[in-house]
Amino acid sequence: MTGFPQPWKRPLTLSGVMALLLLLWFYPVVQFTVQTWLGNETYLHGGLIPFISLWLIWREREALKNIPPRASGLALIVFALFALSWELGKVSNAMVIQQFSLVGMILCSTWSQIGNAAFRQLLFPLLFLFLAVPFGESFIPPLMDFTADFATAAIRLTGIPVYREGNFLTLPTGNWSVVEACSGLRYLIASLTLGVLFAHLAYRHWTRKLLFLLASLVVPVAANGVRAYLIILIGHLSGMKLAVGVDHLIYGWLFFGLVMFLLFWVGSFFREGPAQENSRSGFASFPDSAPRPRIEFAPIGILVFLALLPRWHVAHLEHLSRSSAAPSSLALTVPPAWSSVPLESNHWTPHYTGERIKFEEAYASTPGLPPVTLFIAYYRQQTQGTSLITSGNTLVIPQDHHWGKIHESAHPLSISAQTSPLPFTETLIRSESQRRMVWYCHWVDRHWVSSPYAVKAWEAWSVLRGQGDGAAVVVFSTPILADDTLQAQRNLQSFSQAMTPEIQRALEHLNPPRPQ
Repeated sequence: MTGFPQPWKRPLTLSGVMALLLLLWFYPVVQFTVQTWLGNETYLHGGLIPFISLWLIWREREALKNIPPRASGLALIVFALFALSWELGKVSNAMVIQQFSLVGMILCSTWSQIGNAAFRQLLFPLLFLFLAVPFGESFIPPLMDFTADFATAAIRLTGIPVYREGNFLTLPTGNWSVVEACSGLRYLIASLTLGVLFAHLAYRHWTRKLLFLLASLVVPVAANGVRAYLIILIGHLSGMKLAVGVDHLIYGWLFFGLVMFLLFWVGSFFREGPAQENSRSGFASFPDSAPRPRIEFAPIGILVFLALLPRWHVAHLEHLSRSSAAPSSLALTVPPAWSSVPLESNHWTPHYTGERIKFEEAYASTPGLPPVTLFIAYYRQQTQGTSLITSGNTLVIPQDHHWGKIHESAHPLSISAQTSPLPFTETLIRSESQRRMVWYCHWVDRHWVSSPYAVKAWEAWSVLRGQGDGAAVVVFSTPILADDTLQAQRNLQSFSQAMTPEIQRALEHLNPPRPQ
């Protein structure tokens, strides 16, 4: 704490100790975060964020001389909200919510010791810690779609014929596909982190800060589209000899580095000098020999209680969730007019892992029509890595080079005239030899939902009510013959109307209601 005024040494030391205790108490969240930093290049910068934040706090040491430390009751209220948010994230196995909540609790523990005025002075260095949370994977699909849209339009403007189906591009010289690495997420995250830091250090007025932040978001997305176009163009003009291997990635990083250099170079022309020291805090400067403020034990005790409470409550809920034996099988009765048939040798399977029960069977009815495949992955007593909603649980993972999505849209399905439509999502996928139509939906707490966020919300509500976290994904799929999508829809409609009531009955049998 050398360099800080004497009255600040004790509150800042105490804040550091409380932050360390929170990190130890919520160690599983910290461990998962560090593993993500080290295992995913997109978030490798996350380990530097705490050190940058400490450096930014150090830069404010002169300004703190004019602000005496105070305890803050408002911080305790916000801390309680973050503790509640962590509990909701835990019961729904939403790790990103737990990560943001932990950072929020660390910020509030510091806030409770330094006071409202000092917290305003250190607002940016403390909020900067939120960038250490690995987030953004939900943006990968729309970023991939934008990249494919941009590259396709640019290639056509160049005069090169291109046929696009989903994220697959076919040129006269070869085939290309926009995969996860082409989404540009790592460029976007890097640009955002550097842009936030640069805007804070270079500008004083909010207008310039917001404009540069906007540029830090727009420029890497547009640049990634240009990068994809240039790589495809180089590959096309070279007869698929260049930009198709490791040099593909090298060209991308060199281009991104050039774009970022130009962005910050242009931004440097508008930088502003440091603000003049002022006494806007309303406090006069005080010497290092001023009386030391006493330690506020009441806020510390309340913080400890608020930090312990969600862990105790979640442990109780998890005990209730595990009080009954986990099921081991799913029994379904084949509907009339349909019969079970062998799965195709090269059949497609949705990419879901960590399930308690996995069911996959093919059914056929009218001769001449392709079979319908039913896939069910059932989850219960979910933990991190064995939960239904994760970035890796999806119909087709971005790393799959055999199958890819072509199109996706909501497709409400009416089982009968007496029931409301179920929110199934219709997806078209393809491989080199086959196109398939897929209908899928999630079942949780006796509700059918399509949005993964709704699944998390229903799971949390079910656990909080002591009903457990049983949930499942239900997938119907069938081949598309002769590009006849209408026939594929009719085939899926017929089977799903016959089978969904039986599926719902079987899932409800696995999740009997418990006494309230």
